Amino acid sequence: MIPHYFSMKDKVYNFHGTKMTIKVLTLETDGAYNIIHFEHPPNVGPALHMHPRGLETFHIIRGEYTFLLGNENINAKSGDVIVVPRNTPHKFKSGSDGGEFLVISPPGLENYFYEVSQLLTSGSVSWDVELEIAKKHGQIFLESADHWESYASP
Repeated sequence: MIPHYFSMKDKVYNFHGTKMTIKVLTLETDGAYNIIHFEHPPNVGPALHMHPRGLETFHIIRGEYTFLLGNENINAKSGDVIVVPRNTPHKFKSGSDGGEFLVISPPGLENYFYEVSQLLTSGSVSWDVELEIAKKHGQIFLESADHWESYASP
């Protein structure tokens, strides 16, 4: 086991103004998936993207979210579970009161969130840098529109 890798767990990170905590590492699931807890401020979410390494499952704990899954709009609320098949374009946006969910992500994706959050501690991250980090860890962005748009850097 890699000690540094385990130091990523159970700490709260700032990912574009969202609180993120890695709960289960890919290494702990024999390379199958990871689990991350997110607490979102109002009206934020990623740009349209997809995951070639596997499906992604969201369990909404608190709040309301709007998902675009392929060509379908889905309104999700506390208790709902949204499953995004592999290679399906998707994005989400938290509601006006923010929200909270657990996401079971494709293998290695926790490293994208961790790396970007670490860079954000030193300032902003350019779109090109974030694209490369995402691609390296299995997230392919299909556009840049609305990517964490309401987040304002301090």
